[in-house]
Amino acid sequence: MVTKRQLGIFLALVGLTAAVGTVAVDWIGAGKWSGFGPLQWIGLSAGLALVGIGTVLFRIGDRPA
Repeated sequence: MVTKRQLGIFLALVGLTAAVGTVAVDWIGAGKWSGFGPLQWIGLSAGLALVGIGTVLFRIGDRPA
């Protein structure tokens, strides 16, 4: 059985990976243009939203998800 704490940790890690990956892609200069594009903003926003949701679930505790 998956608890809300475990689900929260998983979602926070996935969101953190997505946010860091989005920034890292821009930092290493992958792609044709420089700067943040609309899809990168969407990826960063989605990653940070997952981190927020994961944090809330983590704080709820060990109840079943």
